[in-house]
Amino acid sequence: MQRLQRSIKRWLERGKNVPASRYAGRCRHILKYEQGLWVFLNHPGTPLTNNEAERCIRGSVIMRKICYGTRSDRGEKFRSRLLSVVETCKKRQLSPITVISKIVTAVVGNREYPDVFDLVSAESTPFW
Repeated sequence: MQRLQRSIKRWLERGKNVPASRYAGRCRHILKYEQGLWVFLNHPGTPLTNNEAERCIRGSVIMRKICYGTRSDRGEKFRSRLLSVVETCKKRQLSPITVISKIVTAVVGNREYPDVFDLVSAESTPFW
């Protein structure tokens, strides 16, 4: 695998000097994040593709397209953060309602926010 890595790096190094700026820029970008290309070799649990992540956000992307987004940057940030919490809860088999309730209660009570990634499944009912 080391040979393959060296070979790819050599081709990228050559590519960044190509007169066509489009290709040179792509090669520079890949070289900048080169270590990310090989993460799956050192961490066996890492998927080779981002298909699972793409599938997870598909519903929210479709919803955004159907609803034509939000009217402000603030609204978009709120929507994306809320959907992120809901998707994280689904993955961790937590109830999104329970988790969001805890966050809202903390905000209203002017207390420290709970760490939503620290909540255990036993605290709340499963989503499904």
